[in-house]
Amino acid sequence: MAFCPNCGTQFEVQPQRCQCGYLFGAPSAFATPEAQPGRFEFTGEGAALLILYVKLVLLSIVTLGIYSFWGRTAIRRYIWSNLRFAGQPFDYHGTGKELFLGWLKLIGLLLALSLAGALISLTSTEDLVPVLAVIYVLGLLLLVPLAIHGALRFRWSRTSWQGRRFSYKGDFVQLTTILIPGILLSAVTLTLYLPYFLTNMRRYITENTWYGGQQLLFDGDGKDVFWPYVKMLLLFIPTFGLYRFWFKANVSNYAWQKTHFANIPFRSTLQPIELLLLALTNALLTFFTLGIGAAWATCRSMRYWTENLQLEQLPRVQLLAQSADGDGAFGETLGDALGTDVGIDAGFGL
Repeated sequence: MAFCPNCGTQFEVQPQRCQCGYLFGAPSAFATPEAQPGRFEFTGEGAALLILYVKLVLLSIVTLGIYSFWGRTAIRRYIWSNLRFAGQPFDYHGTGKELFLGWLKLIGLLLALSLAGALISLTSTEDLVPVLAVIYVLGLLLLVPLAIHGALRFRWSRTSWQGRRFSYKGDFVQLTTILIPGILLSAVTLTLYLPYFLTNMRRYITENTWYGGQQLLFDGDGKDVFWPYVKMLLLFIPTFGLYRFWFKANVSNYAWQKTHFANIPFRSTLQPIELLLLALTNALLTFFTLGIGAAWATCRSMRYWTENLQLEQLPRVQLLAQSADGDGAFGETLGDALGTDVGIDAGFGL
């Protein structure tokens, strides 16, 4: 049994060249490979991304917004294909049709909720109106975990690396029991519970994310984030909000270093000053080019985040192939509408 020192693929018999392109030398050099880190990189270019942005805008206007689902899919596929790990790109398998059908379901749900609200106000007695209104609001509140849960299942199931799909195996009810109390407690405590809430959410999402038969793990604790968060609140106004970059860098580094794949931790090396300069120069680039520079700003951000992220060493485990699963794009579309987008990595920073 042997492993490729570049991508970690396991072989029964040593090939001449691995599927990642690594050319093997003598068998003796292959038998005991040195531990190498798994590095991330982003190879996208602003000019290519700008073309996709312009195409998205122009064709969406011509088609009264219908093309936007296919245009957004093309942009995501471009970003995924230029995001690499151990030299190999990720792939995105979602389609514009899935997003469009998800949007139609969302429109149907919103119409149903509007109709239900109208019927409640017209048919209920004065005594029942407050009770039914509370039930109605709670129903609306459940849309948030529904959006996050659905988006995670959809997005991970449409993402692959080296032909193996990711998957999210979380449960909607369990996610809701973390999310809704977390939101309420954060509001009651004037956001002081927020570090614990977000850490609990990160743990649940991470530990329900799988790749190649391997579960990701997270051993972070909200108490480790609490005091940095309090410090950020105290220094936010005196520093005119600039201290948030120190908080963001430190918490992101902490979260990644507490995340493990096949018992190997990630390592993140973000620097607060670099994050601040990146945000400032991206803002200036976008503003002085009247928005045209947004494509270059996106690529610069992706490049910086990936250059500062790696898996401490490539795992030497048997990775299994996984079939495509997951729900349709309803949760993805609902998440876009509610502003609960979990991001390319389920909120871990990319």
